[in-house]
Amino acid sequence: MKRLAILSSLLVVAVICGCRAPRPANADIKTAGGPLVQAHRGSRCEWDDNALGGFKMCLGRGIHGFETDIRFTKDHKLVIMHDARVNRTTDGDGIIEEMTFDEVRKCRLKACSEPVPTLEEILAALGGRDDIFVELEMKAYPSDFYTPEVIEEYCRDLSAMAKRMMPCGTYAFTCFNTNTLAVMRRVDPSAPTGFITSRALDDSHIEIAKSLGCCSVAPKGHATTKEMVEKAHDAGLTVCLWMCQSKEDWDEYREKGADRATSDYPVTVLEEIDGK
Repeated sequence: MKRLAILSSLLVVAVICGCRAPRPANADIKTAGGPLVQAHRGSRCEWDDNALGGFKMCLGRGIHGFETDIRFTKDHKLVIMHDARVNRTTDGDGIIEEMTFDEVRKCRLKACSEPVPTLEEILAALGGRDDIFVELEMKAYPSDFYTPEVIEEYCRDLSAMAKRMMPCGTYAFTCFNTNTLAVMRRVDPSAPTGFITSRALDDSHIEIAKSLGCCSVAPKGHATTKEMVEKAHDAGLTVCLWMCQSKEDWDEYREKGADRATSDYPVTVLEEIDGK
């Protein structure tokens, strides 16, 4: 009953928001005829977690797919950080949303000593390219900080910056949280979006993605079956499987028919695919 209630409420959102946004053209880019290898957090295990240098390194090594995470600072600036706290990945201490932009910028990423990057810096490094695809993961979940008004501001600012700096068809906004996806869909009906789940893909995830007007779904890779990937494709969705840490993983995901495969080791996986 609870699942039906959730799906019913999402269907109402879909009716309000309208039809699904056009699927990004570059969501169909391939790596060697198989799923596009995407650099998770800018290749977090080959450079550093969500570091500008990692994105630049990947571009230089032939990577065409990327994934990153966006948060608001206390003063509502868009910065790149996966965790709510900066402690794990930087030399700083605190919660991003409780820190000003200037305070966040004083933090240095532990492995590379780079400052925490802004969204604008990441897009500037990627935005001139029309041969890439980027998943911009929204980390604005409903909370005391992310009130409905703040989430709406976040979505508007994020969409506006992506439109200004990225060629059409080269990106999508993704999220685990259905509320945030619904807000993005409402403030920008043309925004391409994707639903992420930490479980194996099942029928409910496909229905949620469809009801929210999403173009894609991203479930856990090894647990997801080829049959479910085919169901998602039949529903008009592209499928991103995670994680992909080796060529063996990539081969498995290719057999399952995945469109994209997110990796902490994208350069290594690409070299293995190319036989280097």
